[in-house]
Amino acid sequence: MEGFIAGEKPDSVLIVLQGSGLMSVWRKQVVGIAVAATVCGVVTASPAHAAQSAAACSAGSRTLSSYRDHVYPETGNGGYVSLHTDVHLVYDAVANRFLPGNHVVLHDRATKCLTAFSLDFERSSPFAGGPDMHVTGVRVNGRPAAFRFARPTYPGDPNGPDDPDPRAHQASQQATVGGPQHNPLPPACSPELAPNAAPNSRNGTLCPANKLLITPPSAIPTGAMFAVRVAYKGRPGVHQDGDGTTDGWFRSNQPPGDGGFVTSEPVGTEDWMPLNDHPRAKPTYDFWVTATRGRTAATNGILLWHRDNPASSNFPDGSTTWRWHMAYPVASYLVECSVGHFDLSSVTAPNGVRYYRVQASSLSAARQRQNLRFIKQQPDITRFQSQFNGPFPFASDGVLVGRPSAGFEEEMEGMITFEGGAVPGLGVLAHENMHQWWGDNVTEHNYRLTFYKEGFATFGESLLTAREAEDAAGGPSTARGRAAFNASLIHQFDTAYARPHLWHGAPSDPTPYRLFSGSSTYERPNLAYIALRQILGPRRFVDALRSMQRAYGGATITETELEAGFRHWMPHHGAACVSRLDTFFRQWFDTSYPVGRTQKPHLTGPGLDGGGFYNRSGSCS
Repeated sequence: MEGFIAGEKPDSVLIVLQGSGLMSVWRKQVVGIAVAATVCGVVTASPAHAAQSAAACSAGSRTLSSYRDHVYPETGNGGYVSLHTDVHLVYDAVANRFLPGNHVVLHDRATKCLTAFSLDFERSSPFAGGPDMHVTGVRVNGRPAAFRFARPTYPGDPNGPDDPDPRAHQASQQATVGGPQHNPLPPACSPELAPNAAPNSRNGTLCPANKLLITPPSAIPTGAMFAVRVAYKGRPGVHQDGDGTTDGWFRSNQPPGDGGFVTSEPVGTEDWMPLNDHPRAKPTYDFWVTATRGRTAATNGILLWHRDNPASSNFPDGSTTWRWHMAYPVASYLVECSVGHFDLSSVTAPNGVRYYRVQASSLSAARQRQNLRFIKQQPDITRFQSQFNGPFPFASDGVLVGRPSAGFEEEMEGMITFEGGAVPGLGVLAHENMHQWWGDNVTEHNYRLTFYKEGFATFGESLLTAREAEDAAGGPSTARGRAAFNASLIHQFDTAYARPHLWHGAPSDPTPYRLFSGSSTYERPNLAYIALRQILGPRRFVDALRSMQRAYGGATITETELEAGFRHWMPHHGAACVSRLDTFFRQWFDTSYPVGRTQKPHLTGPGLDGGGFYNRSGSCS
């Protein structure tokens, strides 16, 4: 995501499941899971599972967050692993409504014996542009299931998710809701702020009831795979975030009745579909989008086919169905599904990656040409970034330019979204494309690690600037060009390091209000990566990046794992060097320095401002 300025190796297993009468085939990254059988239909439990004592069964947790988490702690759901999702949208673009027949089928695997489980679904909101949807039915393994909605409870509440104390269900920006005289408990959710509202203005308000609680007709045994069909209809919309901005399904009305534009970071996917809404939930996807005739649907993955349908009760003038397949795991906030009047084309690169080019048809020819000037450079940018990150991780990449003014660009997996009808420049495209490795393929383990992937995306911009200097000096094949590349990175580091505003706020401890604004999320981790390139050396730095892509691709990474990934490639592994690198990470990622003071991280690398990492002998002693 390109942020605001305030004022993403396991074995590959083929799984085949039956979903809503249509066969879905996908490749699923499996980490430490032994799959006993592959069948058509829902995988049934073994006799041992079937004999599991009902007393050992319980409801899954209603969050994937930990105690005192205060950045969207309400999101995610436990007790199961999300494997694959079939999205069946029936969408009236003129009315901006999902019609009867609209549903999703979520294929999951129970990690415990489940008497109940939950999903995230914001079906209504008091804010402008918010959704107005309702669930019409839920089935588990084809059988009707009971469901209700509830407010989230703070993670780790010893009184359980239905704690009768209303203070257990309140919002806050901080690790506690309020002072000891008000509410010392951790927040249950991040506040939904109106535009321009003060950061703490809604601390202490009750969280909305966005937890869809599902009780299957019988307990789901540990290890069993199960299918959840949720039918719903109504108007999709946007989520009001903890910084006063919005994300989700934006109404597109140029021309009138155009459709919807989806850009959903951090949590807006639940404003147009029910799901396990957390970065750690990374199922694969299949899409069937039936919409008003003449509209195009653009989603993650590969377009398999589209067809025009005759008139029906839902669409008296006919409709068009678009079928897309996404074979790679997608984090919840990266699910793309925009519908409208789009011009869609694609090209295939020599390495087999298909690049989609999607622009709103209502844009002027001049604007489309200007956008295309940048879009056509995406394959070249990808080749350049592959030199550092390793092979492009997906079968497709692309750009979608929509009309609505969402306020931000986003790295939707394999289909980068640009709002307001314009691709603002090559640097922004490089930022979002770098995310395809960092954030999309290797996803942050939780929201507080947003800095990790935004720093890498900003590093992608720094690399592009260095490349331009390299080309001007003779190119990468010349000594002068390579020297210019390194000198550019050092100059970018030194210039930014001198700015006093970089150091307040620890990157690893943001608030929802500051999650996508300020230097602690973007520039400071970018500088840390430039310094790490100096500390490890350019070749070892690339080895570190590629090894982390291999180790965590298709899954998530923690801060500890990120730091270990760099530590492994240090040229010196003595105790003094390891200790110094640990201090480096603590200073750059985990420390907030006082405003207006001179304190800031002092361990960098050779040739950079702020002190050297090694002494003159090349050691850390």
